[in-house]
Amino acid sequence: MASSLGWFLSLAAVAVGVGELGEVGLRFELVVVDKNPPDRPWVKLAGDLDGDGQVDLVVGGAKGPLAVYQGHSWKKFVIAEGGWDGVRGSIVDIDGDSRPDIALGGVVWFRNPGRLDVLWEMHRVDKRRMHDVLAADLDGDGRLDLVGRDQSAFGRAGNAVYLYFQDAPERWSAQNFTCPHGEGIAIADLNGDARMDIIIGGRWYENPGKRGAVWTEHVFTHSWEHPHAKVEVGDMNGDGRGDIVLAPAELAGQWYKIAWYEAPSNPQGQWQEHVVVERIEAVIHSLALADFDTDGQLDIAYAHMHQGQPPREVVVLLNRNAGRNWVKMVLSERGSHDLVAVDVNADSRPDLLGANHAGAYQAVELFLNSK
Repeated sequence: MASSLGWFLSLAAVAVGVGELGEVGLRFELVVVDKNPPDRPWVKLAGDLDGDGQVDLVVGGAKGPLAVYQGHSWKKFVIAEGGWDGVRGSIVDIDGDSRPDIALGGVVWFRNPGRLDVLWEMHRVDKRRMHDVLAADLDGDGRLDLVGRDQSAFGRAGNAVYLYFQDAPERWSAQNFTCPHGEGIAIADLNGDARMDIIIGGRWYENPGKRGAVWTEHVFTHSWEHPHAKVEVGDMNGDGRGDIVLAPAELAGQWYKIAWYEAPSNPQGQWQEHVVVERIEAVIHSLALADFDTDGQLDIAYAHMHQGQPPREVVVLLNRNAGRNWVKMVLSERGSHDLVAVDVNADSRPDLLGANHAGAYQAVELFLNSK
């Protein structure tokens, strides 16, 4: 079904942020991409899948289907009926054909045939649920590998990290190591050795650079104790080192904080905590870092899930003074889940993609940055 961007802009809501540091001069326009997306739209991704230079949006239901909204027009295509079991995935070129594929929990990947009007072939890596699946070349052989972790809430097990080393697109070698129970994972090179390390709430695991070797655990803070976390890495203070940002991902009725942890010169030591939000309901299953106001500093976007107490805010926190002060900008009070920061219209201003993962309102929404 084709949709007109202009038509949806006629329904737009505009949010203008004002904080204690004054008017922020930033505006977002709400575009409702699809009022009737796949049921329980857990998966949200973005990337140029058809090679036309436009960013496409990917939304997957809990049990299917996997839909693509073609860039600019938001014409909807179904590229897979089901087969995955997870929430966060990756758009990456698994098979080296210069076309971005899609990896999801299950563990599966879908081969990009170069078009959106056909079903994509699914390839299974493992029969295992993964809440999060990320991609990186872990062993330096030039092939993308996969990293996954499930979640410990809701009777599941998030006390292990799973590594899938690619021998060929159809052959994978598995390895895993234990970690504390919980949820959330990120990958980044924290120690500058050109190898991607793995980060969870309060801990990071040093990449040994070869298969079968031990991933050494480092506790970067004792100040974060909440097991379920959204995890992102970015330079929050402009010192050239990757800092760690954490937000509580579960559960409704629980309360915690949002904080970032400043990377020291030796990442194996303790990282200084900077609390961004002192107390918030632990339903912040969204965390995205981007320079929304284009001032050279990374900002933070988060959202309350639909099951949280009202107001269920979608928020951009604007970074002031190298992560020491923040200006809060509320974009919506309808909630969202797993926000994705992406520049959908190539204007060098990051936008936000989101949708509630369940509940009465599950529309796919774009918050277009019109600064």
